[in-house]
This record gives sequence, structure tokens and C-alpha cells, in this order.
Amino acid sequence: MPLRMRYAGQVIGAVFVAALAAGSARAEPTNPLGLRTTDASGCHLTDGRGFEAPTIVLMAGAYDKLLPEAAVALKVIDVAIEAGCDIDEPDELGFSPLNAAILYNEPVLVERFLRAGADPHRRIVSPRASINGLDSFEFLHLLETKAPSQNRAALREMLRDRD
Repeated sequence: MPLRMRYAGQVIGAVFVAALAAGSARAEPTNPLGLRTTDASGCHLTDGRGFEAPTIVLMAGAYDKLLPEAAVALKVIDVAIEAGCDIDEPDELGFSPLNAAILYNEPVLVERFLRAGADPHRRIVSPRASINGLDSFEFLHLLETKAPSQNRAALREMLRDRD
């Protein structure tokens, strides 16, 4: 295991806990989401009760839920990317981090993932028939069709630049 991945789990855990506790008046750091890394790579997080997910895609989903501490998710994502975690590793529904960022309409994350090498041509492999086999371009088109009131023009532009 490369040296940068060997301690990534500790770094991700420390960043996650410290950043979440930064705004707190408590003397001891806490982790209100109850998440921790599963191993030294830091590429997966768990709640210790059976839930486990790839770190990058999980933080993509948590990004807007951590407001105003969304910088926590960005820092954890950056550490995971630097540690060599797979930028395209999907969750149990088949969403890669890029797909999750598209779903949640997060241009900051889409740009970050594309810069890190996310593959917009990667096909979604999902138990959900409506998205199974779609790439990021097709997935974005599906979302624009189903929810035309959400402005996803910035995402479309970013993906077009990668086509």
C-alpha cells in the first residue's frame, strides 16, 4: 500500500472530526454524524452499525447537508483524492461521485471531480432501471427532462467541455 494511502484513514478521520467540531464550544472534538474510516486507506466511511460507503461519493451527498460547514466535505474529498481513493467508485445505487454531484446540482463538486479525473463517460451500473447504463451526459439530460425548473446549465457547460 502506498505511503500516502497508509495514513489517509487517520488523516480523513482527524480532518472530519476536527472540522465538524471547529464551530462547537465543546472542549472535546465530536463527530455528530458518527462516521469513521473503515481502514488505513480512508477510502470508505462507516457508522459502525452496518452502513458503509465510499468516502468521496458519501461526502458528495453530504456536501449541502453540512452547510454552513460544507468546507468539511470538501476537505475530506480533497484528502481522499490525494490519498488515491478511486474518484469513480460508485455507491450501492451505482452513483459515482460525479453522478451524485450532478444529481444534487452541485457545480463546485462537478468541477472538482472532473479536475480530479472523474470519467463522465463511465456508465452507471444500478439496480434502478431508469438510470442503469446512462453516462453522466445522459443522466444530466434525464434530470433536466424530469425537473426542468432546476437550472443545471452550469453542469451542462462543464460536461460539454469534457466531451
